[in-house]
Amino acid sequence: MNSVEVPKLYKKYFIDKDDERKKLFKMIYDIYKPQKGIYPGSFVHITPSFYIKEMTYIDSDKRIAKFFDNENVLNYICENKNYSDEPNIKAFQGDFSSLLAIDENSFDIMFSFYAGFISQSCKKYLRSSGVLVCNNSHGDASLAFTDEDYKLIAVIKRNGSKFRIVDKDLDSYSIKRDGTHIDRNKVLKTMIGEIFTQKAYAYIFRFNPK
Repeated sequence: MNSVEVPKLYKKYFIDKDDERKKLFKMIYDIYKPQKGIYPGSFVHITPSFYIKEMTYIDSDKRIAKFFDNENVLNYICENKNYSDEPNIKAFQGDFSSLLAIDENSFDIMFSFYAGFISQSCKKYLRSSGVLVCNNSHGDASLAFTDEDYKLIAVIKRNGSKFRIVDKDLDSYSIKRDGTHIDRNKVLKTMIGEIFTQKAYAYIFRFNPK
């Protein structure tokens, strides 16, 4: 039982909605061993910090400045972390597509969930051979498929609170159901992801800039 109070916003938007995704982030850490991660569009989803010791969070919601300034948030992360070092947390309130005081080419992993075209706006933060984990809710995975800097290396399958990372037979996950090519311009205009033959909860890409 936790002795530190659960941060209220985290409880309301992630614990109460059964959307912490602890098992997923643990699985990602166990496979890819990231030491430094960035999460544009994170809101207050601090679960990655339970496994990744250095995390940078970015969100335009004005509530996150007060959230991350609360000492209880760091205490809660410390109580739930799965590593011996002290966590290193940075948070930026603002537009992730704007110029921010963040080191470029320095992150092992970047997360993109339900927040727009992070694969494009923020890839400057990923180091070469870093990993992008993104879903397709706003078309970000569709754009990554059309970007030669990214290569699909695995997909994440979800069944309720259970997750699997699959790295075999990946071709069908980027093939559209209607057999046409991904329309990058349409995705950019509509922010709607393409519909693929095989659907995944999220997609994992290796970043190797050309």
